[in-house]
Amino acid sequence: MSKKSKLTLIVDGNWLLMSRYAVISSNYVDDIKMCQELQLLMLKSINIVLKTFQDIDNIIFVSDGGSWRNSINIPKCIYDEKTSEDQSVEYKGQRHLPEGINWELIFKYYEEFINILSKNNITTCKVPNIEGDDWCWYWSSKLNEEGTNTIIWSMDKDLTQLVKTNDQNGVFTVCWNNKTGLTCEKKEEKEEDPLQFFFNDINKQYNFTLFDNICNKCKIINKINPNDIVIDKIIRGDKSDNIFPIILKRANNANSPKTFRVSQGDIDFELNLSDDNAIKNYIHGIVTSKKYAGKINNNKSETDIFEHFKYNYKLISLNECNYPKNIIDNMNSYNGYNVNNNVTDIISYLNVKNDDQLYSILNSI
Repeated sequence: MSKKSKLTLIVDGNWLLMSRYAVISSNYVDDIKMCQELQLLMLKSINIVLKTFQDIDNIIFVSDGGSWRNSINIPKCIYDEKTSEDQSVEYKGQRHLPEGINWELIFKYYEEFINILSKNNITTCKVPNIEGDDWCWYWSSKLNEEGTNTIIWSMDKDLTQLVKTNDQNGVFTVCWNNKTGLTCEKKEEKEEDPLQFFFNDINKQYNFTLFDNICNKCKIINKINPNDIVIDKIIRGDKSDNIFPIILKRANNANSPKTFRVSQGDIDFELNLSDDNAIKNYIHGIVTSKKYAGKINNNKSETDIFEHFKYNYKLISLNECNYPKNIIDNMNSYNGYNVNNNVTDIISYLNVKNDDQLYSILNSI
């Protein structure tokens, strides 16, 4: 790696594919023509982001290759919580592609799209058993450590757990999409001497300027505590990923079949996720409280709840401590990246390639 990026755009490829497919799918009868236009639309969408945030000097395109999380042992208590025989308890096990769509062709063109990016020196990542979320964690962490700022482009709220800003050097990771705006780490407001800016090292000043440039382009700015995303989802679950809540509280009316997740007001957002004793104490406090005592679904034991908590933590938290060694080794095999943000040449190439007659003539020269 001879050149270093200052601001890298990390593209959630599968989200980009599905979101752009939803936009154009109804406009085409010919599947091949639709797939060709889908490739172009993805590139043009990336190009719009580059024009919006003109400081971006590099693109990394990441894709799902399946998930190592499906090999984690599922606690027995989760099987006991199934409401029907055909309900899946697997991670994302409820997700199925809609029928009547030529997905084989769509994913064939998607693979071709990834290969075109790679051949044009855009860094791409797709490896069996590694999700796009994992790559977003890997690259944002790696690049931040090297002093490079990152923008993660996706609609996936789970990825907002990755936002951060280094107090020492100003290096940051933010998440962005056009609908929900910019998400960044919430920092405690401090009164600083205006002159302090001039005493910061030149790299920190540059990172501050980059961050301000991004904010100035965004109508919506969300400041969050990234750990809140993880803790909330561990305790309350997430239907979209088929992650079960650690407990469900039965309704006060014994005849009612209704159940309720832990209310947000009963979540300890300061909980230390690396401290098992703190987790057990939190669970004990919940299940013995007046609000929940005797009303936990299936009379779930504290031991089962703790095991469920730890299982959810592995599914949700994008943290190195949760990754198997072989997955880390596979990601670490990407020890470099190409600094390149040129997609206009690829757009031109696809425009010519999709014009079959012109492509045939040029290809014969």
